Amino acid sequence: MAAARNPRNPRRRGAILAAVAPFLAFADYLRLRLVDRAWRLYCRRVGHAPPPFPWLMLPERESPPGAGAVARRVFYDVPGGRSYGYRVPSRDMHRCVATGHGWVVMVAVDAPRRVMLLNPITGDQRIVAWPFARWNARFHAVLTSSPAAGEAGCFLVVVADRLLAFCRPGADFQGWETLRAPGFRHHAALSDVVAVGATVYLVDERRRLWRADLADENPKVQRRDTGFALPSLELRRHYLVESLGHVLLVLSDERHNRVALYKLNWDARAWLPIAACPGERVLLLGRGCSAAVPPSSAAGRAPGTVLFAHQPSTLPDVDVAARGQAWFWSESRVGAAPGDLLVLKKTVPHRHGEFPADGDSFWFFPAVDPDEDAR
Repeated sequence: MAAARNPRNPRRRGAILAAVAPFLAFADYLRLRLVDRAWRLYCRRVGHAPPPFPWLMLPERESPPGAGAVARRVFYDVPGGRSYGYRVPSRDMHRCVATGHGWVVMVAVDAPRRVMLLNPITGDQRIVAWPFARWNARFHAVLTSSPAAGEAGCFLVVVADRLLAFCRPGADFQGWETLRAPGFRHHAALSDVVAVGATVYLVDERRRLWRADLADENPKVQRRDTGFALPSLELRRHYLVESLGHVLLVLSDERHNRVALYKLNWDARAWLPIAACPGERVLLLGRGCSAAVPPSSAAGRAPGTVLFAHQPSTLPDVDVAARGQAWFWSESRVGAAPGDLLVLKKTVPHRHGEFPADGDSFWFFPAVDPDEDAR
């Protein structure tokens, strides 16, 4: 009754949340944490442990043809060692291309081509048409923030050769807008995209950069020739990731034995080599799902640790000995050089043959902001 008279009173809301907290299951806690800022603030004040980060969305389990349009996908809590199952469109209908802010970005396998945004925990979804006149399987996708109701400044971005398309996928969807990115060419291993707020950055195989602030009234793509000579010709994989507002470029060899880190200086048109991640972060890398998290969110792993999601469909596994075996991520370190450490390929408890060896894994954060508990 008190809340009904004045529902915005934080003291009364806190009392209600404290009363119901003991009766909430873990999934209910996540669902409330996703949508209610007052609940998140109250949990931090009373010392309630936040949900574990990160999760890894594992490949879809092997199933017979025609098993159905929806599959139960496994989300593995890496720090806690627990698995959670949520319903996600099957790979026969849609394939995952990116994740972010508690949502999964999927693209229809067959015509009519469309893009689906899905929150596996709440079941909320958004569906928009494919942005380009022709289908092109060579593209990157990124979500700038949560498309949940009330989230201003959320953009869904799809980047293909020389083109950048973006839209607001919320209730106010008004179609796609397209910008030209002259000179940009997609490359499965050497190009990438990252969002810092509403600003999107693209990098190509020559380490040149493009930037567009989508929140501008008339957004334009800016280009910087930030190319530089590789310290080693073995560094044949590029990842963009944001850490505390900084744009970072991670270079790795195909087996992740050698990892180099660079920070962008846009005004100086340069990638500056650095020895450690700003803010002493742990890096989680993968196409469409890279992030930087505090060590406490990654089971106490040391700052500078790098976890690479296994994504053989876009970045083929070159280790012949590991082919045919289901593994989901590997771990290395910034500054690593061949012989410095043993790169571990990680798996989770499962039955032999339960997961396909060629399926992709994606980092997934079941909350609005993976760094929320560090602020």
